[in-house]
Amino acid sequence: MRRHVIVLAALLPLVLLAGCSAAGSISMDPVSNAELVDHASRDAPTDEAEPDPEARMIRDAIRNGSATIEDRHEPVEAGLPFAYRGSYYDLSWTIVGEREATGVDIEVDYNASNVSANRIAYDDLPESDQRALDMLFPPGDNRRTEGYDLGTDGTYTDAEANRSVLVPTQEYDAVVYEGDAYPIRVSNTHDVTFNTYRYTSTVVADDADAYARQLKDEHLFTLDGLNESERAVVSEAINGSYYAEDTDDTAFRGVLERFRAHDDDAVQREETRGSWIVRYDDTVYWADLSYVQFDDEH
Repeated sequence: MRRHVIVLAALLPLVLLAGCSAAGSISMDPVSNAELVDHASRDAPTDEAEPDPEARMIRDAIRNGSATIEDRHEPVEAGLPFAYRGSYYDLSWTIVGEREATGVDIEVDYNASNVSANRIAYDDLPESDQRALDMLFPPGDNRRTEGYDLGTDGTYTDAEANRSVLVPTQEYDAVVYEGDAYPIRVSNTHDVTFNTYRYTSTVVADDADAYARQLKDEHLFTLDGLNESERAVVSEAINGSYYAEDTDDTAFRGVLERFRAHDDDAVQREETRGSWIVRYDDTVYWADLSYVQFDDEH
């Protein structure tokens, strides 16, 4: 069996660039322990009536130690620990089973002038076909182009395909929804594999203070030894955000190199951005950096 651990690798949304042309940016927020753990965690679902199966699985895995879910790909993105009722948890997954299914692409034309008489009412479709069309109906007001306007993918078990009027053979050319007929096209029938994932939870920290201590022990570094222009960059970052307009910004580059020297200390990092915990002038900050154009030269 394959086992994978969800680690602090994927990024939460970082500071947005003021403009798409900015070569890099940095923002630094002073943080208390409570604010630090908020930055470095995701909220786990707590609603008992949560309709989303992925959210229910996260909640159940934390509550019960493990939970299973079926999907084509691992449904919970790798990332920060989940905060749940005061404690913090990582999730890891193992594939414990799989099954084959039929996948198709389905398209709809919302403004066709001539619609085939070979049509079926949406309410008369088998449940599996209605589910496959859920993303296409009701029509959106802005989805009007020449030809087919919108597409989605659908999946069917063998039993569902046997009951379907769309798969494996498309028996109707149009669907009537709330009195209007819309041409549909089913194509690209192919085999897909659904995996059964067992997610297991592991306690990262029992409370916020313990998690904050852990974060500081593992990730905190001190930012010092800056020259005057580099300190000006940091000052602007603390007061909001600093944006480097191009890669000739040597002050930003100098600050960036200090952070990139601590890549292994980053709480989360990818090729062109990252988040760090840094001590600067005796204050602890959560720092978000984007260095999309600078990365080519690092």
